[in-house]
Amino acid sequence: MARSVRAEIGARREIKVEFSGFPGESCFDEAERLKEVLKELGLWAIPVTVTPKTSSEIAREIGEEIAEKKKVLHS
Repeated sequence: MARSVRAEIGARREIKVEFSGFPGESCFDEAERLKEVLKELGLWAIPVTVTPKTSSEIAREIGEEIAEKKKVLHS
């Protein structure tokens, strides 16, 4: 899957940025790069909340299936 960054600016000037298709925690590196680019343009974006995606959300983005975990009873 291609990598993408989607930004939404709300009515109260809050910014929501979603990173898709980035492996591991590389989205944090991209977030830092975005922050620096915005800063160079005279815009300050201060992260308030970071919401990591679940493994199933990530798998859905990159087109992988996650094997279902099965409970095994043992005696």
